[in-house]
Amino acid sequence: MIKKILLFATAATITTACFSQRGMLDNALGVRVGLGSGVTYQHFFSDRNVFEGIAYQRFGGVNVTALYEIHQQMFDIRGLKWYLGAGGHAWLYNKNSVLNEMRMIENSYALGVDGILGMAFYLRSYPLQFSVDWKPGFNLKGSNYIEWDAGAMSVRYRF
Repeated sequence: MIKKILLFATAATITTACFSQRGMLDNALGVRVGLGSGVTYQHFFSDRNVFEGIAYQRFGGVNVTALYEIHQQMFDIRGLKWYLGAGGHAWLYNKNSVLNEMRMIENSYALGVDGILGMAFYLRSYPLQFSVDWKPGFNLKGSNYIEWDAGAMSVRYRF
């Protein structure tokens, strides 16, 4: 079930990317590696305003997150930016998931809010982007888990 959800999220992200292009390098698609690993998609409305969608697996469950981010130049280094943002998430757990060192007894879900703080480096000669971030999340409905340790590194192809 979890693999099907990740496959669906990946297909939806790629489809959205194909139909939402408005110019050169307005989209980025890549992998996210951390305590939870998955895929990440970004759409740049401008150099500053960015939508990011993340789908990843952790605790035996699947998380889908949508974020609005603001990117700013960092120092005077060309291609280096810092960003912050906020959004929401949905967790889907199966009965074999482990959360807070406790095994879930039934399939469940959780909804909550997220923040994100990170920095990204954009290569000038290749359409690649490297980033590292910290993305804490707080569940408002479902489990009462606070995910303070959700940091990750991402590599994205920009198109």
